[in-house]
Amino acid sequence: MIRPAGVADLDAIDAIERHSFKTPWPRETFEGELAREWAHVDVVVDEAARVVAFCNYWLVVPEVSILAIATHPDARGRGIAARLLAHVLDAARTAGCTLATLEVRASNAPAIALYRRAGFAAIHTRPHYYQDNEDALVMTLELLKPEA
Repeated sequence: MIRPAGVADLDAIDAIERHSFKTPWPRETFEGELAREWAHVDVVVDEAARVVAFCNYWLVVPEVSILAIATHPDARGRGIAARLLAHVLDAARTAGCTLATLEVRASNAPAIALYRRAGFAAIHTRPHYYQDNEDALVMTLELLKPEA
């Protein structure tokens, strides 16, 4: 099940974040995201009611910016991130967005593959984008309007 995150989900989001990224965002960042009008944090909950994935994104029509998407290591390899990404892109289309953007570490082959399968294309490299000086790929996807 995919649903909007709430304050009760912050511990699980924080744990997934720490397992997933070299320089994880602090819990306070996600607390702030829950309070922003344009920010969204959606979570995937498994059959045992555990949060196993999340996506943080900004809907500022006509663009959706995907800030972070991650799956707990115990739940990887099941297509959860792909379903969550599809959910976010559908929500963006419904809101009237026509462009999706994101940055991804140039070394993150699994994430780059996920985004390419969803139709994203790399359009630019941002040198030394991350705190450890790794480059980021800027990827975009033109969104079509939902079928009526």
